[in-house]
Amino acid sequence: MPEILRQIVFIGLLALIALAPLPFGSNVPWAWSLMSLWVGVLIVLDAIACLLSPPEGERRFLKRITIPLVLFFIVVGWIVVQAVPGIVPAIAHPIWSEASAQLGIPLAPRVTIAPDLTWDALMVLLAYAGAFWLSARYGRKRENASIMLSFFVIVSTTYAIYGLVVFFGGWETILWYNKTAYRGDLTSTFINRNSYATYAAMGLVASLLYLVKILARDLRGGGTVRQIMRNMMDGTLARAWLPMVGILSTGTALMLTHSRAGFVSGMIGVFVVLVCLRIGKVIPARFGNGLIAGIVLLAVGGFAISGSGLEERFGYLESAQDMRMHLYEQVVGAASQAPAVGFGYGSFEPGFRPFKDLRLSGLTWSLAHNSYLEFYFGTGIYGLVIIMCAFVCVFFGLVKGAFLRAHDTAYLITAVSALTIVGLHALTDFSIQMPAMGAAFVFVVGLGFGKSIIDTKGRS
Repeated sequence: MPEILRQIVFIGLLALIALAPLPFGSNVPWAWSLMSLWVGVLIVLDAIACLLSPPEGERRFLKRITIPLVLFFIVVGWIVVQAVPGIVPAIAHPIWSEASAQLGIPLAPRVTIAPDLTWDALMVLLAYAGAFWLSARYGRKRENASIMLSFFVIVSTTYAIYGLVVFFGGWETILWYNKTAYRGDLTSTFINRNSYATYAAMGLVASLLYLVKILARDLRGGGTVRQIMRNMMDGTLARAWLPMVGILSTGTALMLTHSRAGFVSGMIGVFVVLVCLRIGKVIPARFGNGLIAGIVLLAVGGFAISGSGLEERFGYLESAQDMRMHLYEQVVGAASQAPAVGFGYGSFEPGFRPFKDLRLSGLTWSLAHNSYLEFYFGTGIYGLVIIMCAFVCVFFGLVKGAFLRAHDTAYLITAVSALTIVGLHALTDFSIQMPAMGAAFVFVVGLGFGKSIIDTKGRS
């Protein structure tokens, strides 16, 4: 019975990753609510299976994940305090007392100015945490990890190919709906080009690492580059068609999104992959140097062939960046009005509205275009610092594991690169706040974190 439940959970997790991008990147209320419910059901089923028969290595897993888990739930606890009425009236937002006076009815004070938005955002955040938890738990087994990585390559490649077909077909649609924004840009099934750019970048690095994983035996065999290539031609490359198609499709789709920050962060992510492979001696020195040079030339060539729109976007960088920096200044100034407690997680749009000046008044600004500043605005500086500490713990655990493991480093390097891509893009955009993108991100990082949990027998 426990094994059947675990199989159901594992298939359910893969199905979540496959289907989440389909309804506009799950960026509609019914989609992210269904995604959260889906993750919750999987968590319950996994807990039942664990109670019936704890899996091997459970104690070691819980020990490794305790620190980031505790840090995360401290932040969750604070968000709950923000949303629940009357817990700490002394730190409640003054808008509640003002509204009570104007309406002539008593309103329970809260820290957040928009409780419904805070609960909604917390639901999605918990769904991310649940997906990470399941990915880390089930990614510990080598068989599961191999399936998870190859499955994500298949999924990301499929959405890239769909985006390419729609783009070159000249159809300005998402599924059967006409686009209302980002016409002329490749967005696949996502509404926002920047969010899909991050997704495509993660698919690109996953495909690249999956290719290295397939070729690892020939690469570890040593010899000259010519000898390595001859060994590959004997049959290994025939098994590598999937990641090669993935690299081509996701790389091209990334450029055709015309997302400046997405393209730059994606290329940095690829560079991180190559450096980790080179430093970790996963590939021979000569072959590694040649691969780095080849990837650089491929990026330059691909940019020259299909990046005219991206080049045009870079041409507008100065004026757009000036507006973005002005927005950041205003957000920081607004957040400084409640630096310790914030305005409520997920309540940026109504919370920032009174702080917009004439230059920003023409747009809604429902998001801050900087996930760090928006988190600071919502939860306060302590919430931001604590959640960042949780991510830092995971990141250094991945880096440490990548250089301690004798095998399976591809999963850890994929996670390190994904963290780099998303972390950099979050400085200028909000990709991680798109539910399907966020779910894919924690899936990849959780897989790497699960493989980083090792004992002395697993060290090189």
